[in-house]
Amino acid sequence: MESTLSPAQKGLLFVLYGLLILMIIFSFNARKNIGEDGFNKCIQWKCEKGGEEYCSKVREITNCCLGAGGKMTQTGCVFSPN
Repeated sequence: MESTLSPAQKGLLFVLYGLLILMIIFSFNARKNIGEDGFNKCIQWKCEKGGEEYCSKVREITNCCLGAGGKMTQTGCVFSPN
């Protein structure tokens, strides 16, 4: 059984392939920012971008912590020793 794709289907297939490739690239880049070093880079970047007030916000610190694979506690961002 021969199956042919219409031009619109081919276009959507190429878009899907492109998105898959981007997802893989971004996944590898995100792995560089895991751990305490990634957390520190994130905070430093936010301070450079928005100033000291911006990077001191609880929301921004929490975002960096969770993005780096840590957990927020009363004392700050904690990383498991895995």
